Amino acid sequence: MLGVQSASGRVRGSSERQAAGSPITRAGGRRRAVAPVAPPGAAPSPLRRVSSLPGPNVPIDTTAGGGSAAVAAAPAPPPKAVAEAYKGQRAVVVGAGPAGSTAAMFLARRGFEVDVYERRPEPSQDAVDTGRAYIIVLIPRGQRALSELGVPLPTDGHSVSQGSVRHSRTGKVSVSREAGNVTFSRAGLAQFLIDEARARYPDRIRFHFGAPCLGVDLEGREASFGVEGADGESNGAAPAVSARYDLLIGADGTQSAVRAAMAAADPAFSVEIADSGREYVTYRGLRGAIEPPEFAAGGGATLHLWASDDAWTSFTAHSDPDGAYSGTLSLKTGGFECLKTPADYEALLRAKFVGIPEDWIAPIAAQAATQRPSPAGKRTKCSRLDAPSTILIGDAAHSVTPVFGQGANSALESCLVMDGVLDAAAGDAAAVPAAFTAARLEDAHALQEVDRLAYSFFRRRGIFDTDFLALLAHVLLGTVLSKIVPFLYGAKPALLQLGAGLPYSKILKAVRRDAAAAAVGLAALGVWLGTRLAARLAGAA
Repeated sequence: MLGVQSASGRVRGSSERQAAGSPITRAGGRRRAVAPVAPPGAAPSPLRRVSSLPGPNVPIDTTAGGGSAAVAAAPAPPPKAVAEAYKGQRAVVVGAGPAGSTAAMFLARRGFEVDVYERRPEPSQDAVDTGRAYIIVLIPRGQRALSELGVPLPTDGHSVSQGSVRHSRTGKVSVSREAGNVTFSRAGLAQFLIDEARARYPDRIRFHFGAPCLGVDLEGREASFGVEGADGESNGAAPAVSARYDLLIGADGTQSAVRAAMAAADPAFSVEIADSGREYVTYRGLRGAIEPPEFAAGGGATLHLWASDDAWTSFTAHSDPDGAYSGTLSLKTGGFECLKTPADYEALLRAKFVGIPEDWIAPIAAQAATQRPSPAGKRTKCSRLDAPSTILIGDAAHSVTPVFGQGANSALESCLVMDGVLDAAAGDAAAVPAAFTAARLEDAHALQEVDRLAYSFFRRRGIFDTDFLALLAHVLLGTVLSKIVPFLYGAKPALLQLGAGLPYSKILKAVRRDAAAAAVGLAALGVWLGTRLAARLAGAA
């Protein structure tokens, strides 16, 4: 469970001041007690598309440099007309990442007046965020939420994914083509959705940057935020502004302030957080002819994945809009402690990977040696996703490690689930939180379990690892059955449909079902073989 502490901190570069007419009152006079919480800080959720069961050397984090840029977009269907059942009610969204901005649009579409508070500067103005922008590949699961809103996705060659290239330890190169996926830097996607929200709902959505959440009074339905002063500092000594709400959305990442307030208010609410066990450093701005013939003509973004001789160590490179490449070097947590100098990094890159351009080695090492490694994601499991007039979405509710590329996609899907709950509640904001937990918690927990099972590939215990055997049995048995009886089993194993939108709970049930069936089959085979062997021995006697 998260610790609770008073929040204060330095906030720079706010690009937007408090909007006129927003539901904010200056702090002063008598106030309700507000639970102090730790300032939010979203952990990165680097992603990639999975088209088959990943091997143990699949890199799980990639980064891209640069902020957002104007991109061509395909025409999107107009947003569906919906009843504005919540007109006159106010929503506060904490966090302006992809989930927060998408949730804001769904809320505004239903009639809410929405204020979005983000502790960091706007992505386009945030040197730290744009310099460490994580690659997000939007697959159909995540795209559906934006399609429902009528938000067109970019169609330019820098955004549409061509596919991935795998570089083995023997130097073999294999190509996997993709269709329909759209690639963003994390900062680029966040800014894209902020811009869409402003353009679509200019009178209903207001953004406030450089405004960390300082506390939430769940009973009184009031949240407090720090604001920038003239010197660029936020005043952490006392809440600077307060915002009342009919519905509060916690979209503020793995270190969620809203979730911490829920934990402080209710001892029965529990949170389990598990680390990925990996760390990474980044590099940017390298050029070279590394595309295979299949992708040499261009026409889309590419992701290169280098395998090493151990499951935890990986290297990635992805194409940037300016034609350069950026990426990551990932090691098991603690692995960077023995790497002190550029020479140390050069030695590791040459020892672990085959096919990295030789003229990349020195600049990668020079950039890596100046950085502090960052954790490669966390797995967050909440006992529920709601509190009075409050819901959690995205990483605040169900963060996962990047191994299956589901973080941002599941977050946007949660926004779509929230919209369905809003529709069913028909204007009763107080009924939304419990209904959201009922609609989403099973799938959120199933996603956590599938993500946990995937880490058997990194442990590399083989047949002695029951998690590994469960996934292996599902994929092997499912592949066979999908060929023999596709009309009964389906076109492919459920785990290979993560991108298509099959509910996570159904995927987990399929994995467990096939693992159990395989275990029964092996047991029956063992009994049969034992019986035959006993009969032979008896005959020989």
